[in-house]
Amino acid sequence: MLQSKEIENGEYHDLYSFLMKDLQLFKRKFIFSLKHVETGESQKCFFRYFERPYQQELIRLFNENDFKGILALPTGEEGKCATQLEGRYVKSGKLVGLQVIEARPHEGGRYVGLTPAKVFLDAEGEKIVGDVAKLHK
Repeated sequence: MLQSKEIENGEYHDLYSFLMKDLQLFKRKFIFSLKHVETGESQKCFFRYFERPYQQELIRLFNENDFKGILALPTGEEGKCATQLEGRYVKSGKLVGLQVIEARPHEGGRYVGLTPAKVFLDAEGEKIVGDVAKLHK
């Protein structure tokens, strides 16, 4: 598993930049399409929303790689929840990336990585892609 670095105290480099710029695991095809550099698969991307009282539990489960536990947490409404789980993966599981982020409209609308972005490759990704795909729904 690869992880992004802390950029400020308690804030981490974002998943998208980590995948595209640092690891260079996706390449842009046309304007909107991102393809895995090895398999050519299109990226699947999702956000799962959580209310503030569940933030610490979400982070704990994320740090433990307990994606089934995350699936059991109640979700909130898009646009009303600042705490989000971002996921980017390919169906084969050759690449699975996840990060817990927070929207901060009071700071100019920026998003903050509350955890390192985690990227699981090959066998590690294939092992968890089923659970991650369930988080996508």
